[in-house]
Amino acid sequence: MHRILLLLVLVALSACAPRGRLAYLNHPDPAAREIYVGTTRAPDLETGNPFGWGRSLDLRLARFAVATPPDHTIGKIDYPKAGERADPGTQFMISSAQIDMKQSLFRADLHAALQRNGGQAVVFVHGFNNDFSEGLYRMAQLGTDFNIPGVLVHYSWPSRANVLGYAYDRDSVLFARDGLVRLLDELKASGATHIMLIGHSLGAELTMEALRQEALARDQSLLSRLNGVILVSPDIAVDVFKTQVRTIGKLPQPFVIFTSQKDRALRLSARLTGQSDRLGNLENVDRLAQYRITVINTAAFNTGDGHFNVADSPALIRILDRAGNIAKVLEGDQKGRTSLASGVVLTVENATQIVLRAQSGG
Repeated sequence: MHRILLLLVLVALSACAPRGRLAYLNHPDPAAREIYVGTTRAPDLETGNPFGWGRSLDLRLARFAVATPPDHTIGKIDYPKAGERADPGTQFMISSAQIDMKQSLFRADLHAALQRNGGQAVVFVHGFNNDFSEGLYRMAQLGTDFNIPGVLVHYSWPSRANVLGYAYDRDSVLFARDGLVRLLDELKASGATHIMLIGHSLGAELTMEALRQEALARDQSLLSRLNGVILVSPDIAVDVFKTQVRTIGKLPQPFVIFTSQKDRALRLSARLTGQSDRLGNLENVDRLAQYRITVINTAAFNTGDGHFNVADSPALIRILDRAGNIAKVLEGDQKGRTSLASGVVLTVENATQIVLRAQSGG
């Protein structure tokens, strides 16, 4: 009973926290990183917010240049919040923006960016309880901290952006599948030849559903352009994941899942759905042994609620980014797997599990 009361208090406090907002620099920053956006969020007519939590049947296209603050600390995501003054010295801010771009202009700009980057694109799909600005700034932080090559693309689906809005967000995942497929089609039409998909939390389920949808449509022209899928703390039932993979068939490679048994958000999700675990907090890979996947356990680097260790732990970011280790893992290089950290590498049939261990002096 005490645990339930504590949980309710934590939920109430989280619900009262100020949310992110789009804040603009007074002068453009030439070093700002461009992020191309596809979203199925509808405008909030009451507040004037161009990207609310309502659902849009149309895929809306935009382009933002997001400036990284000069005092940015690796692993820290600091952005302007509603009701607070923005600080360009410490917070991610918008340098420029084009909202509701015409498809022809969006494609032309995206095509030019892809040509400058060898046809490479990285698509990030945010997770549960995110408003538009929070997902956009997170994409910028990932691009900065991991020095991600290629064109950055963000798919923003209509999350309620409320810790009590889990049911709404689960429905929005199903609603938003077509939008993600259309955004991937925009990438294909603009000349993308190598697409990396990153899905976090419920965004991981959305990512898998879009891949399943493409497989059902037998659109190999898109699936063949995927050069990797990364699921971070995926909020997916293990059995549902298995049915998705059965439909998709051959998984894009590499296929990486980041997990943590200390992920409090996924523990709560499992309870809400009447299960003992979710894909993102599996303890071992025995139940996934038949799939060609790499599972990286990040529990030793737990930060906060443990739901985004990959982006929130400076020590883990250094390990993943050090000497291209994560690139070696993503390329399937066994040496990269064994040198990733002083951890344990296990292989069960087709699946590989890496249990990372924190090193003193990180």
